[in-house]
Formats: sequence, structure tokens, C-alpha cells
Amino acid sequence: MATIQSPMHRCNAVLRALGARYRLREHRRSPWITVYQLGAGGRTREHTIKGYAAADPQAIESLQDLLIEATRSGKPVVLPDSQADLEATTASNPSWPEICAAVVAFQRGQGVNMNLVGPFKGKGYFCLLPTDRPATEEDVRRFALHTSESLKARLDEPTALLMPMATHRQGFRQKREVVSLLRRSGYGAIAPEALSDELKGMVNRKKLALVAAGESRRRIPSTAAIQEWLDQVMEEDPLWGWVFAMVATYGLRPHEVWHIAELPDGQGMMSIGVAARHIKVTKTGFRVALPLPAAWVERYQLSGANGEHRLEQLRARYQPKFVNEDGLPFDPDRDLVKRCDNNERLGAVCCHKLRSSDAKAEFELKNKLYAWVETAPAQGKRKAQKRKERCVPYDLRHAYAIRARETTAWNYADVAAVMGHSPEVHRRTYLSEISGEQTKASVARRMLVG
Repeated sequence: MATIQSPMHRCNAVLRALGARYRLREHRRSPWITVYQLGAGGRTREHTIKGYAAADPQAIESLQDLLIEATRSGKPVVLPDSQADLEATTASNPSWPEICAAVVAFQRGQGVNMNLVGPFKGKGYFCLLPTDRPATEEDVRRFALHTSESLKARLDEPTALLMPMATHRQGFRQKREVVSLLRRSGYGAIAPEALSDELKGMVNRKKLALVAAGESRRRIPSTAAIQEWLDQVMEEDPLWGWVFAMVATYGLRPHEVWHIAELPDGQGMMSIGVAARHIKVTKTGFRVALPLPAAWVERYQLSGANGEHRLEQLRARYQPKFVNEDGLPFDPDRDLVKRCDNNERLGAVCCHKLRSSDAKAEFELKNKLYAWVETAPAQGKRKAQKRKERCVPYDLRHAYAIRARETTAWNYADVAAVMGHSPEVHRRTYLSEISGEQTKASVARRMLVG
């Protein structure tokens, strides 16, 4: 989760958590704080408070207390300069439409993982619940424990059966994160910590059973298989060959290709995102990435004129959508905070190119990438079984992590830094699929370097 550092960001986070419809904003061309109220349909009412400097933490705290008191009392806000009043909205007994709007705004302000807000917008589950009653913990529990298809069927037909959610699936993990998001957004009354602990316990029991059975969760293609596949894709579709070569060479998250700030230099180093605290267009912000293997930079023409042409072509075909902290279109003359609002969609485009379940079959690349997956031994057999499965873009990122462990002397903290996550996440998630032979090669290389 992104860290809220400035006093103004902290104030807006508190207001979001309380369900208030007020926000504070700093304009580039004015030293004073602007108070604005979010209205229906995205409309706003704004008033600049002269004498209250945006750089003054005490001024921000004073306005924060004023807006919180107005929200709790339900009375109009009397602004300090007496120029105008703003109507107050109460946060008591919130219904699902209010909660959905607040959660989406909160997550946009954090600038991370917007795919979690799917149940709170459009035709998401919580948007389909009755609007004439308060939200309840039972609504959240029902959502977390059952499949999306059966939940929507129950809304259409009250007698329809609810199907339990498979706790070892990725979808159940996302449901747990949605419950956590509700709590972080200020709705702990309907998403208590006890519910998250219960869901976590269900995952752990299933995970232990899978580990004991020797089940593998990832399809990790070999370096040779990736190179052979990339050569084929380059001939089939040069643009997508370049995109997936970037993902494989630098271990990128698929959406990060759109946010390359500097293409590979003479040493192969490349920068992702923008090195500014208030601008976070990727999941984990700015970082420098390193190629592995470095020969792929030249082999697939990732830099230079070809790289600039492909990146421009990609951004023109699938455009990133930039917004401010409240989800409104980003205006460089007005806004300081900048986020990308459609990273989930950009990543989905890459997924559909490799293995599509939602897009049309003709959208997929003709050349497929496969990897061998080891499963538990069949009944009466001693040896583990292997089967060939199709890969997804994130498998290329996992392959980069294992390749770095197997072929370099980098410690995993350094690899975690260039991949954009913590050492603990790298050790627990990205190295969990490393084989015995790869571990031996890694240890041998470190001993020789030492």
C-alpha cells in the first residue's frame, strides 16, 4: 500500500475514511488551500480559503477538524473567510452506493491495485445490492465465501443455491483483499478484522494440503523456451514480440511496459515510472530495471529507434488513462497527484494475447508459450507427473526471478529491488517454484564468486 506522507494527503485520507464528501486541494498557481465538495455525478463545489496556506500543516489540521465536525453533525460548513457555506453529508448508516463511491475514491487516492474496486463499480456485486437499506457484515461475508456467478444468480432468484468459493484459487485471495480494502477505507464495522482472520485461516489449511500433495501453482518456462517463443512472436507480430521481450528481459509487470520512462541505455539499464513522490503510475512506483540476459536487449531491438517506435505505437493503440487523487482526469496545470487508472485493463490486454478467456480467440497470438508443470504422483505411482500448460505474462516475470537466482551472484534483496517488490515477497512468492537443480546451480555460482 502506498504511504501517505504529506499533511494534505493524510487529511484527505481521514475524510475519505469517514465518508465525508469534502477534500482539500493545492493548486499550482495559488498558495492557498481550496476546499471542495464532491457532488452527484462527479460535480464539485470549490472555494479557496485565503490566509490558509497549503504549506501550513496547522492550517490543514484546522480545516480538517472543521470538515469532520460538519460531517458528524450534519450541519453546513461555515468556511473561515465567510465567503460561502458548503452543505454537509452524514456518514451514519451508510448504504452500498455511498460505500462503493467512497471505496473507489479511497483506492484511487492510494494509487495501487485498482482491480480490487471491481465489485464496487459498474455492475460489480456490491453495486447490485439493495440501495434502500444499510450495508451489513453479512453482505461482505456472503461475498467472500461464495462464487461470483452464484451470488449474482441469488440476486436474480432468491432461491438459487450459493456455491462455495475454492479457497486455493486466486479469486479467493482477491476477495480477502477486498474485505481488507473495505476496512482500510473506514468500514471496519462491516468488514471486521475477525472476518479477515477467518478467511486467512481457510487459505492456510488449503495451502498446507497443496504443499503436501506436491502441487505446483506456476508455469515457469525455461530461458531456451522463452527465447525460441520470442523469436517466433517477433516474426508473427513485431509489436507484441517487443512487448513480451521487454517483460521477459526485465521481469516487468505487464502494465509497466506502458510506463517506461527511459529505454535501455548502453549498459542495458532502464527506468520505470517517475521519480516523484506524488506521481505513481505503476503498482510500486519508480525503479531501475536490469536486463537478464543482457543479450536480449540487442537481439530483440528493445532500445534505440526501434524501441521508441514500438513504445509510441503501443501507447497510441492502448492509451493509459491518468487521473488525480479523486479519479478526475489529470490536469497538469491544476493537479499535483497523478495516477494511472487503467493499469488493470492494460495488463489484461497482454494476458488476452497469450491465453484468453474473455477476448475473442483471434485476438490471441498464434504462437503459444508452454511450460512443464509437476503435479502430485498418481494413485499407485511413486514418481511425480508432468503436464504441459499454457503460460501467462506473469510467468515471464517469475522466470526472470528464478533466472536471476540461477545464473547471477545477485542477492535476492537486490533482485527484489530491480523487480519492484520487497525481499520478503521475493523470497516467499517468486523463489517458491525454484527447482533443486536451479538451487544447486545458484549455490555453486556464489561459491565460485566468493
